[in-house]
Amino acid sequence: MGALFEIVFKGRLLVHDRIILISNNRCIVPYPVFPLGLIHIAAALNQAAYNVKILDMLDPESDIETVVKTFKPRYIGISQRNIDDLRISNCRMFVKNIIPIVKKLRFLCNATVILGGSGYSLFPKELLELTGADFGIQGEGEQALVDLIRALSEKTDFSNIAGLVYRRGRAIAVNKKNTLLPQAIAPAFRPPRLAKWYLTQSSMLNIQTQRGCPLKCCYCTYPLIEGRKVRRRDYKDIAAELIEAKKRGCHYFFIVDSIFNTSASHVARFSEEIIASKLNVSWGCFIRPRGLSAKLTELMARAGCRHIEFGSDSFCDRVLEAYGKHFTFNDIHHSNELARKAHIHCAHFLIIGGPGENKKSVLETFGNSKHLRKTVFFPFIGMRIYPGTVLHAIALHEGTLRKEEVLLQPRFYVAPHISREAIAALLYRFNRERPNWIVGEIPSPLVNIMNRLRAHGVAGPLWEFLAR
Repeated sequence: MGALFEIVFKGRLLVHDRIILISNNRCIVPYPVFPLGLIHIAAALNQAAYNVKILDMLDPESDIETVVKTFKPRYIGISQRNIDDLRISNCRMFVKNIIPIVKKLRFLCNATVILGGSGYSLFPKELLELTGADFGIQGEGEQALVDLIRALSEKTDFSNIAGLVYRRGRAIAVNKKNTLLPQAIAPAFRPPRLAKWYLTQSSMLNIQTQRGCPLKCCYCTYPLIEGRKVRRRDYKDIAAELIEAKKRGCHYFFIVDSIFNTSASHVARFSEEIIASKLNVSWGCFIRPRGLSAKLTELMARAGCRHIEFGSDSFCDRVLEAYGKHFTFNDIHHSNELARKAHIHCAHFLIIGGPGENKKSVLETFGNSKHLRKTVFFPFIGMRIYPGTVLHAIALHEGTLRKEEVLLQPRFYVAPHISREAIAALLYRFNRERPNWIVGEIPSPLVNIMNRLRAHGVAGPLWEFLAR
């Protein structure tokens, strides 16, 4: 049963309230991502003295039936991280996998089934109704899940729990979310077997240094899930968590914050703590290409930063303004040069075809990309539309979308002055000239090379090898 990872508790156990937490993430491209959110939930339950086991559905040896029959859980939480893979062509729907899981659990036991996760939080009513689960939790779930299990166990009122999704008669109620204070976020304890499995598959683990995103990108769901107020964790707690994970054999971490550089001081404080702790680890992060300086990037490099993924989206200023990015191509070029001079590998993620895009702006993006040295580009065609975003309002206003459409089934926005077919043709033509533009799926031969590098101890996302 290689998929079963048990958390060992200290102190008193509430034996009768056994809980299984299931990570239902099925996305493995470009590599499987450690279920950090679920582990924070498990840590919160640990602190409340509940008996928890974790089941990861990415492991081919996953055996729900055996685990349920032997552990006899009273509650089962299912985390849905991704709805789909965000690709306009041959889009893979991950959320469909949750329906047979709930059905199987109903057959195997009488446990209360509770849904959660970032993907679930975008469609809380739809997924609760679709799956037939008992409850859902929208947004941060650490405190809400503990409160719900306590209320159900003690048979007290649960209707006021923040973020709770539940049935009220024939209707489904969704309570207003709360955002947790940093000190209320339980440090993630990475079970040894789970950590080892992900290190074998991807060569790295992950960590979150803050929650919340104050930015206003037109398509982004992070502010909807985590809120707009930035809440930063204690730097010594972060370092202690990294030290604990290093004991599991991890020497490379990826920071999963929506935007790591929400402030230069946060990046500097984190880097200084890593240096002071003498961790000697490598790490990568997702960064906004603005607000960097030579001093800051050099400090990051000394602290072990090896990879930066820039959320650039476009290299045309007019399109960047329409996307709500609040930076320019000059900012992107400056940031890229700072990373390059600090010997940090960098990549740029692009969305071609969003509001304001046309053939001229696409060609401008292509032209400007030639000024960015020693980097790799990951373009996506079209913008996935999510409810509650500015893009959703734009699509409704333009008539691209009808108000009654349920967006659980992926819908993509492409600007009215260019078609997805025209964008694809331009991309593939430019890709022949510039192979460091990775259009579509990463070719199998390159994936095999990356896997062999990981097998020989080379850690990290490894996309820098795609640029060669």
